[in-house]
Amino acid sequence: MIVYSNSDSYGVMSTGFRYSEFLAQSLNAMSVNSGKEGSCNQRIFRTTVRDLLKLQQQTDEPILCLLCLGSLIRSEWWNETKRPLPNETDGHFESFQIHTANYPTHPIRDYMDQWYRLYNDEATQTNLFMELVLLTSWLKNNKIEYIVFAGNNITYKKMDYNDVFVKDFATPIFADQNILNLNDFSFVKHCLAQGHKPFDYAQYKENGHHGESAHRDFANFLLEFYHERRH
Repeated sequence: MIVYSNSDSYGVMSTGFRYSEFLAQSLNAMSVNSGKEGSCNQRIFRTTVRDLLKLQQQTDEPILCLLCLGSLIRSEWWNETKRPLPNETDGHFESFQIHTANYPTHPIRDYMDQWYRLYNDEATQTNLFMELVLLTSWLKNNKIEYIVFAGNNITYKKMDYNDVFVKDFATPIFADQNILNLNDFSFVKHCLAQGHKPFDYAQYKENGHHGESAHRDFANFLLEFYHERRH
């Protein structure tokens, strides 16, 4: 079995093992972690499909896919000056967010300004749900099990999910037993509720990243969640 994980920093940063590796140990599986700090969801979805297509060509092992969704206030650009790392397969795509440390000198700062001014939470949620419908349908068709959850708060505005433009996308997502409620649940909320404190609390407060013990507890939660869905 293979436990495949993709995420932004919440599935990558730890003081030791990450939840994907703890879960893989519990399932006697191989761990593949393609998460990357600062990732937007477009990058998470695209690299997930690419990686899983390759994995299915390389092995007949069953795959459990863990998707930790990133903030909606992120997007990406094609940075021709970027030098991809040796293990990267995503070309020159590079995620960005307005509160990045190098924002004042960022080469596409003007584009980022305009993107943020035109940002609309309802539109972005609608696209997220549409993309999740497509992705989870593809996973089911390829007999890949999956668990999807938010890394931190990803929705900032309550919207009417019965509106005509979003209802047909949102309904199957909120009904999917393999997707933890994207409005109510997140990795960060679970860790804080278990009494864990981010190791970088001084910098990020409650939105910070959690250490190995929190990742272990979250992996135990995922293991129980996984077994419950299989019975």
